[in-house]
Amino acid sequence: MRFLLLLSCLVLSLVACARDGDTVLRGTVTRVTDGDTAQVKLRSGAITVRFYGIDAPEKNQPYGMDAASALRQLIGGKVVDLIPVEQDRYDRLVAVVMLGERNVNLDMVARGNAWAFRQYLGEFRDDRHYCEWEAKARDQQLGLWRSAGNKRHAPWEWRHRDRGVPYTSYDGSTVADCVAAIRAEPASVPMPPGRKSGDCLIKGNIGSGGKRIYHVPGSASYADTRIDESKGERWFCSEEEARAAGWRAPRN
Repeated sequence: MRFLLLLSCLVLSLVACARDGDTVLRGTVTRVTDGDTAQVKLRSGAITVRFYGIDAPEKNQPYGMDAASALRQLIGGKVVDLIPVEQDRYDRLVAVVMLGERNVNLDMVARGNAWAFRQYLGEFRDDRHYCEWEAKARDQQLGLWRSAGNKRHAPWEWRHRDRGVPYTSYDGSTVADCVAAIRAEPASVPMPPGRKSGDCLIKGNIGSGGKRIYHVPGSASYADTRIDESKGERWFCSEEEARAAGWRAPRN
C-alpha cells in the first residue's frame, strides 16, 4: 500500500514535467503491441506510438508477454494524451503517454514492467525519476525483477545478442549509475531525409503547381511525405499554425 501511495503521489507530480509549449495529441488505444508500443487512433488517423524513456522486455524474452499484458490492462481501449518527443526511424511517434494524470511510461517502470531506457532519456527535466523508480522496483523485486538475474537481460542487449553484445548485470546498479548513463544531449537517432525530430510534427509540403498541403501524424500521406526546407516547405506545431501560414489539409 505504501508503494502504491508513493507511486500515486509521484505520478501526479509528473504532470508538471512537460516542457513549455508541448503539443498534446489525444487518441484511443486500439492495440497494445508489446510493453512499450501501442497503436493509437487520433482524430487524424491511426499511428504507432513508442513509449518514451522506457524499454520493456521483447515478447520473445523472459517477462516480455507479461509486460505487454500489464500495459494492455492499463490502457487497452482507453483515451490517452500523447506528449510527442520525436518521430523515430521506424515512423513511430515517440511520446510520453498520459492516462488522465498518470504518466504511463513511468508507471511501467515503477511496477517492474519495463527498464529505464537510459540512453534515450534526457528530454525532460525530471527524467531521473525513471532511474529512481527502476531502483525501487528492483529492490522490491516487482515484475521482471522477480526473475533470476540470468533471465533479466536488458532489452537493448537482448536485441543484439546475436552480434556478440556482452550481457551486463544490473543487479548492483544504483540510481547514480542510471542517471550518469542518461544522455546529456538529444540522442543521435538516424532519421530519414526530410525528417525533423522535436515537437512540431506536422509536415507542410509544397506540391505541384505550388499547392501548400499539410499532413498530420497518422494521415494517409504522412509517412511518405519528405520535407525540404530549402524549397520553402515547413514543419508546424499545430493545424491552426499551418492554416495561418497558408497551408491547407488534404481534400481527401
